[in-house]
Amino acid sequence: MILGAGPFQAPAIRKAAALGCHVITVDYIPGNVGHQYGHQYVNLSTVDKECILKVARDLCIDGICTFSSDVAIPTVAHVCNGMGLSGASIVAAETMATKHRFRAFLREVNLACPDFLSGNNLEILAENLHHIKPPVVFKPVDTSGSRGITRLDHFDPRSVERAFLKAQDYSPSKTVCVEEFVAGTEVGGDAILINGRVAFIAITHKHLQGFVVTGHSLPTNIAARDQARVVEHIEAICTALGYISGPLNFDVIVSKGAVTMLEMSARNGGNGIPAVIERATGVDVEQASIHLALGVVPNLPEHVEIKRGAGSFVFGSPSGGRLERICLPENLQRLVPEVFQTYFTKQPGDHIEPFEHNGNLIGFALFDCMDAAAYERITERISDTLDIAISHK
Repeated sequence: MILGAGPFQAPAIRKAAALGCHVITVDYIPGNVGHQYGHQYVNLSTVDKECILKVARDLCIDGICTFSSDVAIPTVAHVCNGMGLSGASIVAAETMATKHRFRAFLREVNLACPDFLSGNNLEILAENLHHIKPPVVFKPVDTSGSRGITRLDHFDPRSVERAFLKAQDYSPSKTVCVEEFVAGTEVGGDAILINGRVAFIAITHKHLQGFVVTGHSLPTNIAARDQARVVEHIEAICTALGYISGPLNFDVIVSKGAVTMLEMSARNGGNGIPAVIERATGVDVEQASIHLALGVVPNLPEHVEIKRGAGSFVFGSPSGGRLERICLPENLQRLVPEVFQTYFTKQPGDHIEPFEHNGNLIGFALFDCMDAAAYERITERISDTLDIAISHK
């Protein structure tokens, strides 16, 4: 059973079917592209834990997973717990899925953690801000994709109120986390855990525009010794959480003094990260995740090398309006031959929101690139070739 059948889940649904699995797709949008690749469709919200557990029991499923999004992670854990299937525990899943719980957990087990506060009352939170040294970052506790994030270097009341309300607006629980800004090099990536150890990891060079992720690339931009520190830190956190086997998407800050986990989730990454990893290393992390969900240990290479550089470029519009013009995907691949895969969420005539978070992307392109310099050159060519035009009428 795969929760979610949108375009970001579709590749994994196809892979599960190709492996010979009977694939049951679940979400509340019958027209989602992924359903055509599965064998059976269940129309339920992916956050409806009890109904999905009942259906899973009725269908006697052998495994359950989700891809690219955090929304369904607690439901996956609920079903795994209820049916004795392979996956994260409810405590581990819910701890990773909510930022303030994750921060509290890290502090409790004495692992690197920024100072933080959380709450749903602006007045109480503002009164306690003096406990944290600026700069700080305001975040919704239960939303991903860089939504609702603001950095403040000073605590003037008007800026604090704006940052709080912006974060709260994106939080389903209306809860805001305020945490100390962590300096260092931010990297991301995917890992596969087997029996408490990192059996595979791809640490990406993370490309950012403020807090908005504009892409990932391999090879990474941190030294081998720092990559080893990231692995050690991931294993320490997962051991403390009791998360033993499964996929892991992560974002960490690496500095001279510490490795600090910003976020982690029991799933593969979104925005084409698995395809970039497979292109660069030959390892299919989505297939590995499917195997683990079925209780099968995936066959992973003992030593992983970057066989070729690869990257992703996530694009949007700085302003909102009506999309008037954009290069066709096939033309983009013809004009920028390094591009090997594209995905567009919008087409001419659609309304576009400003690219202030990753939920407002217009699309992404995956491409071959040897190094960081090549990444910059190719993304500039992609931007020029896309020729995005927005009407503000």
